[in-house]
Amino acid sequence: MNTKRWLAALGGAALAGGVAWQYLKRPQDVRWMDCVGELPYPEASRFAVVDGARLHYQDFGELGAPALLLLHGYCSSSYTWKDVVEPLAAAGYRVIAPDLKGFGFSEKPADRRYHVQDQAQIVIGLLDRLGIETAIFVGNSFGGAVSLACALMWSPRVSGLILIDAAYNDAPLQQYPFSLYAQIARTWLVGEVTVPLLMSSRQTSETLLRGFFHDQRAVTPERIAAYFRALRTVEGQRAALATARQWDLNWIEQELDGIAAPTLLIWGEYDRAIPVALGARLLARLPQAEFVVIPNCGHIPEEERPAETAALILDFCRRQFGRPAAALSNVAASSVATDGASAAASLALAATSSSPPVPADDTPSA
Repeated sequence: MNTKRWLAALGGAALAGGVAWQYLKRPQDVRWMDCVGELPYPEASRFAVVDGARLHYQDFGELGAPALLLLHGYCSSSYTWKDVVEPLAAAGYRVIAPDLKGFGFSEKPADRRYHVQDQAQIVIGLLDRLGIETAIFVGNSFGGAVSLACALMWSPRVSGLILIDAAYNDAPLQQYPFSLYAQIARTWLVGEVTVPLLMSSRQTSETLLRGFFHDQRAVTPERIAAYFRALRTVEGQRAALATARQWDLNWIEQELDGIAAPTLLIWGEYDRAIPVALGARLLARLPQAEFVVIPNCGHIPEEERPAETAALILDFCRRQFGRPAAALSNVAASSVATDGASAAASLALAATSSSPPVPADDTPSA
């Protein structure tokens, strides 16, 4: 009996030591300058202080072009848009892809301001900082909730909505596997101990990420590393925990009648986190919206099916808002040699098109 007790005590001490080691070896936060060699488009990175928090964002396209604001999901970052930013910018848009407060390379302050309304306020503050009056908001998952919150709270700033497998209520908290994680994270003390252990494990990050993709070939080592980079840090884990505990989105669904902006819903057919049935439910509340389901796709179409996602975004923008003036100018310039009359007409149309004001200078990348 004494031997069994001794072995149990030894096992408990080893487990406690393992837990302590996991906590002690975590980096405090991730730094852009330490990862620049691994990042897509590091030359597009910028930093700006908004509402007291230093935000990282990437900026593509002409300054005066119509703005597309791309907002990532929970525990993600601007990395999620890496395969769509170039075609969107090439089509004549200014593309802004920030890391939301608490994620990616943005600051992760130890405060309680991680509610969707807090994120919406910071996003609008970033537009103010850049001198952008209105933008078309493109949001995936939790970024869709932030986009909807902006449309409800600052409707004049949102000219259009493109919601990609968007969260808009608390239903994802009941959807496996996020339901199990949410239950753990939202339980006091249990969350403080368990969430860091889960997020400090690269294997756990890979397993959870695979649950968001239908095509498992998309879950590459590079993609796993990009998601794991910030989530393994003390501040990244704290921000993820705070966001999970402040996940309160049912008010958005209750206020959907107040959405007036033209809206496109894009959903992955095999989204297990926010199933396509929730997309249909959202469509029923937004009768003027369009709804497209991408076959053989999971929760993150911009990563799993980027070409189709970019094409859908551009088609919707063209039909709803016309072609950007920058794109029209490019078309006109390339047509001068072959068709002077049609080029002149294109130039005249471009000259009469309105563009957002040129943004103020932003903070250089660090």
